[in-house]
Amino acid sequence: MRYSLALAGGAFYGGGFNRGPQGSAQLTLTPPGWGRFSFDVELGWRLSRFRANVPGAGVGVSALHSFPLLAVGRMNLVRMKHFGVDVRAGVGPQLALHHLSSDFSESSVRSSIGWELLAGAQLRFPFGAIEPFLDGRVGLGEAYIPFVTGRSIGVQGLLGVRYQLP
Repeated sequence: MRYSLALAGGAFYGGGFNRGPQGSAQLTLTPPGWGRFSFDVELGWRLSRFRANVPGAGVGVSALHSFPLLAVGRMNLVRMKHFGVDVRAGVGPQLALHHLSSDFSESSVRSSIGWELLAGAQLRFPFGAIEPFLDGRVGLGEAYIPFVTGRSIGVQGLLGVRYQLP
């Protein structure tokens, strides 16, 4: 069994105010005999933030944090000495935390469990045990909180590095 760990950061865009920073930690498992196929477990984070002036009342701030935990299948399409391309597809639960604060009422925190699907590709640049990568993907999913729907629909881009464990 081969193992590798990866950390990545980037941004996402799903339309309107559904945009912001994101990060990811991935554990890749490649069982013996699987050849070009691997399995990833990925924990992600995304933040959508909105700030608005409410005439006569003050400022309202809405922040939505999403934490998807995904089981992802990976297939290596291109494998060269210093370049590789993988396609990935996954599904899993998504925890959403919504924080609402304003000058005119008490702050509140609400949460929900939803779902997320992803499909995308990784461009890999292997140099021994260290492997920088670019990850482009499309997400689909949602976590419903009353009056707020946290959707993971849209495009996501990450830049990361993977380390092959000995």
